[in-house]
Amino acid sequence: MIPDLHIQHLDKALHDRTGFDCGVSALNGYLATQARKEQASGCCVCFVASESADPKRIMGYYTLSSASIKRTALDEKLTKKLPRYNDLPATLLGRLAVNQQFQGQGLGGRLLISAMSRAYQASQEVASWALVTDPKDASARAFYEKFGFLELDKQRMFLPMKEVESIVNAL
Repeated sequence: MIPDLHIQHLDKALHDRTGFDCGVSALNGYLATQARKEQASGCCVCFVASESADPKRIMGYYTLSSASIKRTALDEKLTKKLPRYNDLPATLLGRLAVNQQFQGQGLGGRLLISAMSRAYQASQEVASWALVTDPKDASARAFYEKFGFLELDKQRMFLPMKEVESIVNAL
């Protein structure tokens, strides 16, 4: 368990993006070269976890942005009481990664809970019906399933914001 964890916006002047290694080159490269640019352009917000003892070192990160879900991709049981919009508003958890030094210590779950909390809070100001994510592999898919995410299609999973609210409020 990492007791002194801070999760905040990626800060170019503070955080060392080049020292991050989660074991997946695409996620490492994204943080090192794209995250700051995408955040500056308004396409996503990147949140990083660090300890107060070493705030430069990124222990993990995630990104959030807006998205939508095609109504037709959902089971009718879920959409029965919803307005008849073709697309439903959602929040995309685009990336989530934990530095190899901190894997297996529950940091991934803490990052996901942080993302859920931020997504839920934002949904109170700008509507979002669900939190969606695109797991990279079977291991990531299993991780999200533990938190109640459901399959939307072969690539995407989702958790209705009502479920996110329940999880966040239970903490």
